Amino acid sequence: MMKVVFGLMAALMAWSAHAQAPTKMRVLFPIVAVDEVFGPVIVAKQMGYFKDEGLDVSFVPMNGANVALIQLAAGNGEVGLITPSAAVVGVQPAIGMRVTLFYNLYYQGIWSIDVPVDSPIKSVSELKGKKIGVIAMGSAGVMYGKAYLAKAGIDSAKDATFIPIGVGAQGATALRGKAVDAVVYFDGMVIKMQNAGVPLRNLPVDQRTSEIPDVALTAPTDLLEKNPAQYIGFARAIAKGYEFDNANPEAAVRMTWKEFPASKPANVPEDQALKVAIAVNKTRIAKWVSPKTQGKHGLFLEDDYKELIQFTKDFGMIPQDAAFDLSKFYTNKLIDEANKFDRDAVKRQAASFDMSTLK
Repeated sequence: MMKVVFGLMAALMAWSAHAQAPTKMRVLFPIVAVDEVFGPVIVAKQMGYFKDEGLDVSFVPMNGANVALIQLAAGNGEVGLITPSAAVVGVQPAIGMRVTLFYNLYYQGIWSIDVPVDSPIKSVSELKGKKIGVIAMGSAGVMYGKAYLAKAGIDSAKDATFIPIGVGAQGATALRGKAVDAVVYFDGMVIKMQNAGVPLRNLPVDQRTSEIPDVALTAPTDLLEKNPAQYIGFARAIAKGYEFDNANPEAAVRMTWKEFPASKPANVPEDQALKVAIAVNKTRIAKWVSPKTQGKHGLFLEDDYKELIQFTKDFGMIPQDAAFDLSKFYTNKLIDEANKFDRDAVKRQAASFDMSTLK
């Protein structure tokens, strides 16, 4: 009898330990070279905010937002940082991806098409027959670059060449050596090119590209519907990460360097590297909020997403007559719960953070 009791107790203890085990979540980044623009996400891990929600999160850098979207839809991740316009294309009936956006990250666009400041090129229409550098062929920058060209009357399949040149020193070398005539980079990389001695000049494009939302937390639809509490916890940890980062960007940068050592520039004085990294972080952090959300982190704004859909049609990403149901594309059902935390407590934590713990 005692053996039976002890056996039952052991089984119950094993079940309890299993029930309390953290839920594993793989987060797909839209870039291989993860850096300080993703500060809030990295802070959420480094500060234990994911752990507080019962989550065991691992980061998986991918070679572009389009690649991350494909892998997410295939079930090779639980969360992806996905460009909404790429998801719009992916959920079209011809492709049929089942993914849902559940937390809006950026309320403004991050992409631009640029040339070196001394380039004679003044407009996108002058890029016909030119070479255009992108981070990687799976980057959302390729999609935006093709859209910019199409809007200027250029067929990118015949009259332009996209070349993957990477980021940082690799990208700077390609620009200096005139291996490319222009680049489609995100905001933080433009700042880094300036610091690398390759200042860039923005080519004018449709003003809407700077105003439509870009990058949202995205999940496989089936998983999101099955485990909403898990995704609420993830979103809440991200919201805390934003509050911490906004209050202490230096700590966010140093946490990024710790989590992704390659993100810290080599052969650069630390004070200079830190100054640039903080500038990059702040530039992107400013896009994480919008006065239209009235302080509610992650809220999807219907008018903004209607504009996004029209943008994808006008720039030839999807057909003009494509039907699109926004109610099935994103959800605000998790947002209220994700915002339930003590913001002042997080800010105090950021203000008193001990930098020596990151050494």
